[in-house]
Amino acid sequence: MSSVHDSTRTSQYASAVDVPKVAGTATALVAVNILLMLVGSYTPLADLGVLLFSNYFIGIGTFVVTIGGGFWISNKGIQGDALPLAGAGVALIQFGYTLLGSAILVIAPAELRVPALTITTVLTGLLTAGVVVLVYRTDRSFDRWQLYSRGLFVAGFVAGGVGVFVNPTLVLLASVLFFLGFVTDLTYEIWAVKENKYASTLRNAIGIYIAVMGVFIHILQLVLRILSLLDN
Repeated sequence: MSSVHDSTRTSQYASAVDVPKVAGTATALVAVNILLMLVGSYTPLADLGVLLFSNYFIGIGTFVVTIGGGFWISNKGIQGDALPLAGAGVALIQFGYTLLGSAILVIAPAELRVPALTITTVLTGLLTAGVVVLVYRTDRSFDRWQLYSRGLFVAGFVAGGVGVFVNPTLVLLASVLFFLGFVTDLTYEIWAVKENKYASTLRNAIGIYIAVMGVFIHILQLVLRILSLLDN
């Protein structure tokens, strides 16, 4: 999904990014998506998510179409100053993450879902805060981290694809690589806000939102595993 970032790169703008507005918009998008995940886990949407994501390749395809496609559409809307198109892209992203999140939650007992989401929200918030501190308290350039995130996503896809046919352990490695890819992407997106890489507040917010939700999904899976073990 990072491959579409360059389409809205704009280093020529002199106006500063409205950081509080970016943070507020991204936070609102994340909060809505978490709520939708919880609600979706009690609906047939969760069953559809399980069906799609139970197959590695179909799951990756679904993720690319909904998250990557939604980001592309939203960028097109932002570039063309077409808010409805941008909104449609965001809605597609929300749907993709809701589909995946509800599929993860529905496997867990109902009584563990809210605690798992709460713990995951706190952990994701702490990790995001750590990245913000890292980016804003150093003069280091994180421009190449966009490229690194792409590399991690590609490596994760390859490792998982091979793992499906050769060794399931590689699928676990793929999950780690995807997680690192989202953390790297989040670092880049926050740095992009600091450096005023993109003129649009909405573009900045969507980029951070996607990365945060990617991190959130991976932490959620780990939290649910731990809570399920403790529950048993």
